[in-house]
Amino acid sequence: MLKVTKCLPIVMMVASHALLAEPLSKEAGWGVTLSVNIGYSGGTSQFDTDDDNQITDNLTNSGQFSGSSLTYPLGTVLYTLDNLNTQFFLGNSHDQVAIAQFQYELGLRHQFSDDSKLTFAFFPKLSFFNETWSDPFVESSNRDTTDVSVGGARIAVERILGSPFTFKYAVASSSIDDEESGQSQLMDEQEIAALQRDSLYQKFEVETLLPIDSGLLLKPSLQYTHRNAEGDANSFNQYVAQVAVMLFRDRHTLITTLGVGKRFHQQENPIFDTTQKVDTVSIFSVYSYQRPFNWKSWDWTVMLGYSREDANIEFYDNDSFIVSTGMVYQF
Repeated sequence: MLKVTKCLPIVMMVASHALLAEPLSKEAGWGVTLSVNIGYSGGTSQFDTDDDNQITDNLTNSGQFSGSSLTYPLGTVLYTLDNLNTQFFLGNSHDQVAIAQFQYELGLRHQFSDDSKLTFAFFPKLSFFNETWSDPFVESSNRDTTDVSVGGARIAVERILGSPFTFKYAVASSSIDDEESGQSQLMDEQEIAALQRDSLYQKFEVETLLPIDSGLLLKPSLQYTHRNAEGDANSFNQYVAQVAVMLFRDRHTLITTLGVGKRFHQQENPIFDTTQKVDTVSIFSVYSYQRPFNWKSWDWTVMLGYSREDANIEFYDNDSFIVSTGMVYQF
């Protein structure tokens, strides 16, 4: 739902057969997954708070390119009850990783007798992962950064009544600590109010799973996201179609997700005197190899991702990419 880094919301952990109908765990009790990853991310966005992007000469460009190396640890702690049908988890959820969604969650999963599965997760409102410009529209002088706090919850009902269909719903709130959008350009209080970014997001998704061949599946999905921002110029409706290609061969797992979408804002942006419209495209691919060098409990992972937003207002154009690799240990 939300971008939580300057690039794609990325983690590198294993995307495994947990996406298919199988028990939550092979045994009761505790389980831990730890991951250490290195990589490189970059992109172009006016909302990237890299030092090279702190000054913009005008509002008719999409910002300066910036890139940086990455080193980051990740992990999940699980506890499965004796019946093997109920599981509690804390950390980065595996099913979210496979679709390029990153948040630290506290939640539970329960698998029913018909193989349907219910997941509920809460992610707390944290500010130390995100920052933005207090006023993105400042020209020819330094823009000040401010923290963004994001938190919410999600629920998923997978394989409903034993069918191949899944329904997901997520809600999140986002708030800007020091919101000054438009104050450098506008005098009218109503116009400034139209640019306020504190928001409530709601996302609905329906997906299905289509077996194509042994170890090869397609997972198409349709998503609808509504952003209700305090400023109507930032409120929007977004529609996205996605398809994931999932390949499982011996020790190899490859999941590639392609998405295209359109976003329609609800009110004219008073800075640019037009209503924003955005076309989006993304690709996210995770490859994992189990037991490299026959190391038990280890996996090697590689991730590639790219996303692009093409707006009718050039200031809001952005693109981002990431390349990353890491080792995952499970015990």
